[in-house]
Amino acid sequence: MPTIVTMMISMEFTFISFLLISGLLGLLTFKSFRRFEMKEFLHLTELWASLGLNALIFYLLQNENQQILALSMVGWLWPLRAMKLVLEDFAQKSITHSWEYMALAAGGFISVALGSYGFPFAYYSFPFAFSVGLVGLQMVMESYKKMPKELCTTLHKASFLLIGLFFIVRLCFPFWRVEPILFSYAVMADLLVVVGLGATGPAIFYELLKDRHQRVVEDIMKERNEKLVGNSKYSELGMMAAGIAHEINNPLAVIQARTTQLLRIYKKPEKQQELSDGLQQILYTSERINRTIQGVREFVHQDDKGQTSEIQLKDLVEDVLAFCGQRMKNHGVSLRFYGLENLSVWGNKIQLEQILINLFNNSFDAIEFLPDKWIELSVHQNDDKVQMFVKDSGYGIPPEIASKIMEPFYSTKDIGKGTGLGLALARGIAEKHGGSLQYISNTGHTTFLLELPRAPHEDWGLPLVH
Repeated sequence: MPTIVTMMISMEFTFISFLLISGLLGLLTFKSFRRFEMKEFLHLTELWASLGLNALIFYLLQNENQQILALSMVGWLWPLRAMKLVLEDFAQKSITHSWEYMALAAGGFISVALGSYGFPFAYYSFPFAFSVGLVGLQMVMESYKKMPKELCTTLHKASFLLIGLFFIVRLCFPFWRVEPILFSYAVMADLLVVVGLGATGPAIFYELLKDRHQRVVEDIMKERNEKLVGNSKYSELGMMAAGIAHEINNPLAVIQARTTQLLRIYKKPEKQQELSDGLQQILYTSERINRTIQGVREFVHQDDKGQTSEIQLKDLVEDVLAFCGQRMKNHGVSLRFYGLENLSVWGNKIQLEQILINLFNNSFDAIEFLPDKWIELSVHQNDDKVQMFVKDSGYGIPPEIASKIMEPFYSTKDIGKGTGLGLALARGIAEKHGGSLQYISNTGHTTFLLELPRAPHEDWGLPLVH
């Protein structure tokens, strides 16, 4: 007698614990759903509610006749549906098949038929219980197989085992009534399922929430970086404005002066040679203006996915100087070039111009107020790469700064003078071309090494010009 009383007290405690845990977990996951608006948390909420309601029904009907208890088994369809949704969330794939509904319908029909003929509870309740257990175990195994193995953590495996245990208990339901102790064990097994899923389920979905949040942040950062790339392009263009103005204003001044002079002498036959020379100079300076304007147009409207081609280094450097060469000369910066003749690279011309413009402008900003001002570009061949060393008269970069200068948004320039994106973008462009950009220390002067793939059909037998 004391054993029966103790068992009943234990069952009372088990049911109360079951309902409290289900209610608390349901409230927790529902609040998570309201906060994050993730359907996965809503599915968990539905699971806790279905388990708690079914436990309450069975507890209230445990002393009723067997027909009423068997009829209440229809309530298992709700937890079955909720667990199917949770398993689909785990596997991220659908696991619904038409035969599952057919099996449940057949099991229910057979159970009703057997019960109407007065068969014992264990017999007439078994077909429906077997169908629920079989369908549930099949869903667990299928979702486990469909789930990508790299995403299947220990928490996932524990959840699969717990849900499988729930359906095993459903499979054995007809035999619960054989001995009261079996019924107590079954209820405790259900309690274990609820406690276990309470620990693993929310943890899995919080990890899923974290991953989704990270992906959203990455997408936002990618979008912002694309905008910053465009802004950086126009920032670089703004810094070139002074040099471009000189490149255009100086030729215009020449054209204006020579045109005025030619208007005075065009009627004098003895001045024909001087007239011819003046016209040639006007033609040359007009072409110079046109080249500068064309370079600006191409730079502003550049396409990051533009076609690649063979690019002569001499032409590349000349186009770069159209942007910044005159500004440097006006400030007394000596420009030196070695090894440009007969060498070419493979890539997008406008993007490679952006790298050199950035390196030249950085060098100019660093040496602008030094007594000895020069910038040197020397080119060498190395297997299938072209090495371009950009060196200036600066005294190098401190190690603590050199380790960060390639990072996005890092800048040592005054506020408003630099975006901190130039070198990071330049390195990204070089790497997309199959090359690299790096700072070279211990050279006595500030030096950057730009490596780019050489043109595939280039004649490397030609000597370098120094």
